[in-house]
Amino acid sequence: MAFKIKTYEEQAKLSVILAVIGGFFALVALGGVLRNFDPSTGWVRYGTKSIFMPALGICLLLALALAAAGFFVALHSAGQRRNKRSRLSWTGFFLNAVVLMFALCVGAFFVITRHGIAPIT
Repeated sequence: MAFKIKTYEEQAKLSVILAVIGGFFALVALGGVLRNFDPSTGWVRYGTKSIFMPALGICLLLALALAAAGFFVALHSAGQRRNKRSRLSWTGFFLNAVVLMFALCVGAFFVITRHGIAPIT
């Protein structure tokens, strides 16, 4: 059974909802990176056997996937003549673009500054 949103107004609402949820996951990823960031060394330290890497990956993946889906939903509904809430579509479009860029920046920052610490055995 396919999930289909028929009206452009529903697509506009969905795009904003996806931007908010994706933004939440991007902020959770940022919080995890900042929690483990050591400013004196400039590294994001984490244990190689910890759950930090999978959790960060899942948060970033969800943020990127939700924002990309919301971006294309908003792109489809923005500018349509029958869309009575075109402004909401454009808002969702730009919010999702911001969330995409934010999540990509968090991921790039982590990749550049990561430093795994092996546990002492």
